[in-house]
Amino acid sequence: MVFLVAALAVRGDQTGSAVATPPFDGVAWCQSANAISTWRSVLDGSAEGDSIDDVANLRTELDRARSTAPVELRTEVARLYDLILLTMQASQRLDGDLEAAIVDAAGNTDQPRVQTALRLVDEAVVACGHRSLVG
Repeated sequence: MVFLVAALAVRGDQTGSAVATPPFDGVAWCQSANAISTWRSVLDGSAEGDSIDDVANLRTELDRARSTAPVELRTEVARLYDLILLTMQASQRLDGDLEAAIVDAAGNTDQPRVQTALRLVDEAVVACGHRSLVG
């Protein structure tokens, strides 16, 4: 009898139903898109006037955007997040040389996929009424 009670307690509420994802919040996504567009020069590779602090801020916003983005865009946002994470790591190795870090990070990613991700995220950012990420 004790075994049966323990088994039921461990089992909990495992009804086999999938966990529901929260509904898409377009306002939250567009706020994230606005923040991402602030650091567009890091994403387009030019790093005009940006510092490693800007890269860190972009990383934070991309992390936030992964949960607010439309479901079909989350993998693309994650690809950009990975690129920025690699940029930060390269910057540490390269004594803070951001331009060299961007080149180094790009060399360690699947650029066709990153470029596709950038294009798709850019389209979603522009659809929210914000500046394009690519020029």
